Amino acid sequence: MHAAQDPDLLLVERMLAPPPLEDARSSLEFWQRRHRSLPLYRLRARREARVMAGRWHERVVDAELVRFERTFFGRLLKRFGISRLWVQRGSVGKGMLFDLAWALLSRRTRPRGDGRAVAFVAALAVITALVLLAQS
Repeated sequence: MHAAQDPDLLLVERMLAPPPLEDARSSLEFWQRRHRSLPLYRLRARREARVMAGRWHERVVDAELVRFERTFFGRLLKRFGISRLWVQRGSVGKGMLFDLAWALLSRRTRPRGDGRAVAFVAALAVITALVLLAQS
């Protein structure tokens, strides 16, 4: 039997896959709401709610990552290994383009006070153009 069609492997793959995004978000909201609503003296319950909210936050990020990597721009960033950075930051925001350029550039071309700053600025301009093209 081919490994891709093995029912056991398919079951494990489905079990390890992130939940649907809407379910993950609603669970995250539940645990955050529970943490806020519990009185301060319920230490164990508040700790449990905080831990569960953290877990569900990671599941939301994973589900958003799966959805994002289905897009052309998501596949492009996945090739550079920075799609998770993009999803965790939300989208283009303050400092996002700088972070993206910094992640893409090798250590040798990062600015160090000499002429390499020009290369860094040029790479940042190219990445900005790519982002603007991908969003249109």
